[in-house]
Amino acid sequence: MAYNHVPATSEGLLRSMIYDTSTETTPVKGTDYYFDDDELTAILDQNGDDLWAAASDCCRSLAALFAKEAIELGLGKRDIYINKKERSKFYLQLASQYSSISVGSGGITEYIDSVNYDIGADGVDDSEYMG
Repeated sequence: MAYNHVPATSEGLLRSMIYDTSTETTPVKGTDYYFDDDELTAILDQNGDDLWAAASDCCRSLAALFAKEAIELGLGKRDIYINKKERSKFYLQLASQYSSISVGSGGITEYIDSVNYDIGADGVDDSEYMG
């Protein structure tokens, strides 16, 4: 299975998060997309189906790929200018953001719904925290 972008699936959502989508009818791997669906499934499995951690891994992989292509080229007085250095930096920043949100990083904050505040006569906290 090569490329199948169905946003309702975990693989499709992961593909959208890492901007690995294509509008081509017959996309070419390495040009129009970078991960096969089977690869995305494997990355999700390795991360315990934590979508944020999987997206972070994919972004680091893409950053490494684009780091090899990082060039800056200008002709004349920058009449024609190409800068491919920013692609790798973009994916590293995105990986960092996704990593901070993932379950394993402690990036998710859980809030409580209500508190029954009660300090006993002996000074012991007998409060109830309901989530």
